[in-house]
Amino acid sequence: MILSQIDFSADFGGRDAATAVLPHFKALKTACNGLRFQGFPFPKLAYILRVDGEVNQYGLSGVGYLDIDRKGEYLSLDIGIERDDRERIPHVICDGLLGSMEYLQAVNKKISKRIEFQPMQECLLELVGRYRRELSH
Repeated sequence: MILSQIDFSADFGGRDAATAVLPHFKALKTACNGLRFQGFPFPKLAYILRVDGEVNQYGLSGVGYLDIDRKGEYLSLDIGIERDDRERIPHVICDGLLGSMEYLQAVNKKISKRIEFQPMQECLLELVGRYRRELSH
């Protein structure tokens, strides 16, 4: 039985984007530490924060762009943060995380049939709670 982990990476569209989102990225990295869940067909569920900035704009707000590693090591989903989202970054991130299950079901029926969503949901709810606590420190 695979115990899958959650991880985060970020693609900042400029210094302004990094300045705005870096504290959230660090809080997410801390919050996901040690979290594992079962019933997911990949060892890693990776979220990539795509943050619009002064240099690059990704044009995504919320969850989108599913990618599956050719080697089967991870499934990744983007969470887009546009410039207009900066006043509500925690909401965009939390909504993206919790909405990722619904997105998976809608976008890739073949993969979603292999996912046990209850353990994933429990893990994501724990992650959101930890993230919010990290932000309040």
